[in-house]
Amino acid sequence: MVYYLQLLRNLRNFAFKINETHSIMKQLYKKSLPFFLLFFLYPFIIMAQDIDYQEQTNQTETDTVKIYVRNAQYRQAIAYINDLEPTKELLYQKALCYRSLNEYLNAIEILNPLSEEYPDDIPVKLQLALCYEAVARYSKGIECYNQLLMIDSTNTYFKVRKADLLYRSEKYSLALNAYSQIDSLYNPNYIARCIAMCHEKLNHPEDAKLYFSKAWELDPQDSYSAGSLVKIQIKEEDYFSAYDNSERYIRQDSTDTTINALNAYVFFKMNNFDFAIERFNKCLMRGDSSLIVIQSLGISYYQTENNLLALPLLQRASLQDTTNHNVLYCLGKVNHNLGYYEDAIDCFRKLIKKTLEDMPSPALFYNFYNDLASAYEKKEEYKDAVEFYLKALSYTNNDTNNKNRMALNYKIATLSDEKLHDYETAIAYYRVYKGNLLNYKKSLNNEQEINEIDSKLAALDEYIRQLTNKIN
Repeated sequence: MVYYLQLLRNLRNFAFKINETHSIMKQLYKKSLPFFLLFFLYPFIIMAQDIDYQEQTNQTETDTVKIYVRNAQYRQAIAYINDLEPTKELLYQKALCYRSLNEYLNAIEILNPLSEEYPDDIPVKLQLALCYEAVARYSKGIECYNQLLMIDSTNTYFKVRKADLLYRSEKYSLALNAYSQIDSLYNPNYIARCIAMCHEKLNHPEDAKLYFSKAWELDPQDSYSAGSLVKIQIKEEDYFSAYDNSERYIRQDSTDTTINALNAYVFFKMNNFDFAIERFNKCLMRGDSSLIVIQSLGISYYQTENNLLALPLLQRASLQDTTNHNVLYCLGKVNHNLGYYEDAIDCFRKLIKKTLEDMPSPALFYNFYNDLASAYEKKEEYKDAVEFYLKALSYTNNDTNNKNRMALNYKIATLSDEKLHDYETAIAYYRVYKGNLLNYKKSLNNEQEINEIDSKLAALDEYIRQLTNKIN
């Protein structure tokens, strides 16, 4: 009995200890659970912290770059980016820095692979198109805008930029078609002006005038369209319309240099040189020293025989435009009229050399050689004078009544006789001149004029006889 009681006591104590152990384990479990959870979740927590830190770091780097860019410190921004792990945003910002520095090829080198890697990224592709445009690689720029329009077919800006590049690449028909399809609500003045420019390049003057007029109506301050309209009218020799339109624009804006110069040029083209001089001088007073002003004013002074005022202007104009034959000719004439014969000779020689390449009319060569010979004569270099009078003679026609031909024969004869004492040549050309007079006499009906020619012929025969005796 005692044995059983002792066994029951031991079992109770064992159960009590088990229960006590369970309680302890339970308490330990409760206390250690956070540590177990921490152990298993630690890698994920660290990973999340790394991602968050990386995002914060990237944001900080991007913000730093943007501060550099905002302050136009593009070199510093590029140097900063070069020390960082490259990301899409940083590379994009670097390309923008290069573009701001006008280093477009460096920008293209970055943007081109980005555009290929991210084909739907509009900002990247747009910047690439603008860089291609800046380096005149228009076909590449057009390709970019085609891709942008595939992404956003309703974007009018992309359509306009594509049309602009077609125009700049001299594909005027394609550009005209592109501009014509652009929504009329998009800056109608700009679109009308661009359409007019295309028509002008395609040699459609009527359509060009129509759209330049339309653009001007849409924006009364559009001096480019107004000026372009006036230029076409001047080219067509519609001077009254050109005058009316230039005056109309000047009434609303008297300060525009281009329109004022065109207004003066209208008077110049109408040979109203006094008014042209007045208008061109106003242009000069406003600070307009453009070629058209200097050149036209110089020629206007020459035409009004004001050689002293014409000379410095024509000299400036000839330096600015060495290909203009009219300026060089007027400069030669002014130098001749002022007695600067060496300068006149230089001008006429240059003129002959230039015009030989252009195959001008014989009448032009007659004038050039005649003026050159006259300058040599004034300079008392008579041998050269005779040489170039002979050249001028070769460019007159064979009409026996040609007064230029008659005058040259007489000039050659008298210079050979009186200055060079080359009597044989003088006699030869006096006889040719006599033949000119005889033929001219046949065309006359007035008795008095016939008698005057007979007197000249008698005197000439006597003089030829005297020269012949002198030789013998």
